[in-house]
Amino acid sequence: MEWIKWKRGGRWVDNDEGYHYAYCHACCRKTEHDLRSCIECDNRAIRRRQRAARKQVRTLNVGDYTVKVYPNGKKYCSCKGFQFRKTCKHVGMVA
Repeated sequence: MEWIKWKRGGRWVDNDEGYHYAYCHACCRKTEHDLRSCIECDNRAIRRRQRAARKQVRTLNVGDYTVKVYPNGKKYCSCKGFQFRKTCKHVGMVA
C-alpha cells in the first residue's frame, strides 16, 4: 500500500489520516482511497445526488411572480411581501 504524503511547514510528512493509493475496480485505475472507499467514487456519487436534487425543483408562474417548490415541500416566492413576511398569497395559490 502506497501512503499519501502531506506538505506541512514546507516539508513532506507521512499522513496520519489513513489516505493511500490503491486500485479502484469501479474507476479502473489507481486512485486515492480513505479507510473505507475510493475518493473519486465518493465525489462522483455526491455530484450525482446534487444534480438529482436540482432537477426536482418545480418553478411555477403565479401572476407576475415566480413560486419555486422544493422536494421537501418548502415554497419560495419572488415577491417583496414574501421576502419580509415569509408568506404571501402566491404561495397559497400553489397546490
